[in-house]
Amino acid sequence: MDKRENPTPEQLRLYRRRKRMLQKRRRQRQRLLLFLAAIAIVVVVIVIAVALGAFEKRSDVNLLTIKANGTVIYEENQELKDTSGLKKFVKSEIQLYNNTNSAEDVVLERFARDGNHCYLRTRYKNLKVYSDFTGYTAEICKVSETKVYGYDTSGVSFKKFSSGASGDSLASADAFKDEKVLVIKEWGTDVKVPGTIIAVSDVSYIKKTDDSDTVTINKESDSAAAPIAYIIYR
Repeated sequence: MDKRENPTPEQLRLYRRRKRMLQKRRRQRQRLLLFLAAIAIVVVVIVIAVALGAFEKRSDVNLLTIKANGTVIYEENQELKDTSGLKKFVKSEIQLYNNTNSAEDVVLERFARDGNHCYLRTRYKNLKVYSDFTGYTAEICKVSETKVYGYDTSGVSFKKFSSGASGDSLASADAFKDEKVLVIKEWGTDVKVPGTIIAVSDVSYIKKTDDSDTVTINKESDSAAAPIAYIIYR
């Protein structure tokens, strides 16, 4: 509307209506831009949180998990005075091993540091790779096959686990000859198997947990090597 003219009342009404519509559209655009900006910020925050592992489930104890497909995951929690070079050292050792074997045999999936506390999650292709890389004995076979693998269970008593029981009844290896057994030489860790644990070697340092597929192998000495433990499951 040309301000030099004398507008009619109808022209004034049209002008004001148009002005209100333009203002309304401007406010709508501003709200839309603010909404899109807020969404972008939330997405960025979520992406960063996921990258840092804020939403992932982590074990707060050392946990060795053997999956049904044979993959092994080891979650390790350490308190160290100096953690500055740990990640670089671990990655260097993994690269050295994989260069000699296969590229994806060992993968460091997560490294997180909070003060002196370090959390590491490492994935191994299978138990053989885990044993080769760490130097710890770990094999799965049938109880009846243990002698073939170099283990003698003839004099071992096994503590039987049953639903709701503390596992205080004992049996010999012959009672489980067709069952699977994890033979492991490590302590200071929880061990999770791909099945239900029905018996373990009758020693004081192996404890039942609330989960039917997991036991705790307590560390009883800082100087002695871990003894062999047997975990029978189905």
